[in-house]
Amino acid sequence: MQEIEQMVTGFDYLSKDKDLQQHWLRRFVAIVIDALIIYAPINFFFSLVGANGFLVFFLTGGLFFFYTAAFDLIASGTFGKMLMHLKTVSMKGKLDLPQALMRNVSKLFALLLLLDWIIGMAVDTNDPRQKWTDQLAGTSVILQ
Repeated sequence: MQEIEQMVTGFDYLSKDKDLQQHWLRRFVAIVIDALIIYAPINFFFSLVGANGFLVFFLTGGLFFFYTAAFDLIASGTFGKMLMHLKTVSMKGKLDLPQALMRNVSKLFALLLLLDWIIGMAVDTNDPRQKWTDQLAGTSVILQ
């Protein structure tokens, strides 16, 4: 009788690997730092001028997306990643603009980023450090 192979997910690796747990904790802290860098001043400014609502929501999401994509492309990581000693790399040479945009598109909205992380960990993967858009873009985040 032929044995059926069981799919191994990022969650399987995460449950057993302390280094991988530390990696994802660093990524979480980095995204919180980056969110504070972008969201805090913008929300403070808009509260001073009395603006709120969807315009502010979409503007901050767009700025966060461009901030993360630009810093991944130019410096291999955002300020949060640098503070956490992480960097973004391409799995096939030098990180390029389409890869930087693809891997960060989920950062337009917090719910998309959460889904990106969950889907990335739920699918069969060779690199459990990748969120789903990292897999699509051929990128990963590694320890410096």
